[in-house]
Amino acid sequence: MATVDLPVYDKIKGMRGTPLEEMYSSGHRTCQGCESALVMRDFSKAAGPRTIASGSTGCMYVANTSYMTTPWVIPWMHTQLGAGGSSAVGMAAGVRALMRKGKIAQEKINIISFCGDIGGGDMASAASLAPCRPTSTC
Repeated sequence: MATVDLPVYDKIKGMRGTPLEEMYSSGHRTCQGCESALVMRDFSKAAGPRTIASGSTGCMYVANTSYMTTPWVIPWMHTQLGAGGSSAVGMAAGVRALMRKGKIAQEKINIISFCGDIGGGDMASAASLAPCRPTSTC
């Protein structure tokens, strides 16, 4: 497998320290100034290139996944409406397992789950809060 040297980011302490690289670029079908697209862009930019994002079914899924195009530069996975938290926990467990087996390097990889349309507030609240329990190893 080919390896790529990625820049190491320090904590972003102000607007002047924001990296120029975009992790969520053009190619989406949202309106200019769409708050959801700006949130995804800013979160993925702050998280850096070593990030995996997942998104639940909703307006941003439709806007982000037109046939053969995507605005995501980082890996992205679509999940069902109520599975946002569960998919993030599963991805984190999979990444830890790959690191433990030596398949990928031991490094910090961010997992972000974007869920709206009640995906995180009602149906997935138990799955979203599961990693916050004291017995969790996430």
